[in-house]
Order: sequence, then structure tokens, then C-alpha cells
Amino acid sequence: MRSAYEALAKGDPSFADAFDDNIVWHESTAGFEGVYHGRDQVMALFGKLIEQTGVQITGIAIHDVLATDDHAVILHEDTLTKQGRTYVAKYADVYNMRNGKATEHWHLAVDPKGDAEFFAGS
Repeated sequence: MRSAYEALAKGDPSFADAFDDNIVWHESTAGFEGVYHGRDQVMALFGKLIEQTGVQITGIAIHDVLATDDHAVILHEDTLTKQGRTYVAKYADVYNMRNGKATEHWHLAVDPKGDAEFFAGS
């Protein structure tokens, strides 16, 4: 999972290789909340987030990776930019794992209200 986040930070789409083909993705980002099924829907979600919000990830700092064979928790801080503004967001991403692949994901923002305001352009 660490290498997947490192790839994501570089804009490398190979980060999706960490996802099982049938991953279930629980998204909490305002305006995009919902459950997405399968790697293709998850990748489409990422594209939609960038396209519709104009937000770009300009940095990801991994604070810790807590993992067993069955679960992983990634504590990270993302630097986001939009229309010349910068916002630092903190998240905990929780995964169910099987055979080294993420099968289910929950995206948990430390400050969901701040995230929603930034994504909306407030």
C-alpha cells in the first residue's frame, strides 16, 4: 500500500494495481459520496473528482501504514491545489486486504467540513 500511495503522489496510474478487480470503494468526499464497485468505477471516480472539482493533488505525505495480512490503514496528509489556493487535508484510509490486494476501502477525512469547503471553492 505504501508503494501505491507513492505512485499516486507521482501521478503514476500504477497505484491502481494495489486494488482487487472487484474492490468495493466507500467514498466520503462531499458531492461524490457513495459506494463504487470494481477498479474501473474507482478509477472513473478519481477522474471525475479531478475534472469536476479542479482539485489537483500536489503532494502526499504518508505518516504511517498500519497493516496485517487482512487490513491496512494509511494515515496521510495531502496537499491539494485549486485555482491558486492550497489546502492540506488529513485522512485515514482503511482497507480490507486479500492476497496482497485491497478488496474494500473507506476514505475518512479528519476535517470533512474543511474538505467540502475547499472542494466546493469556498
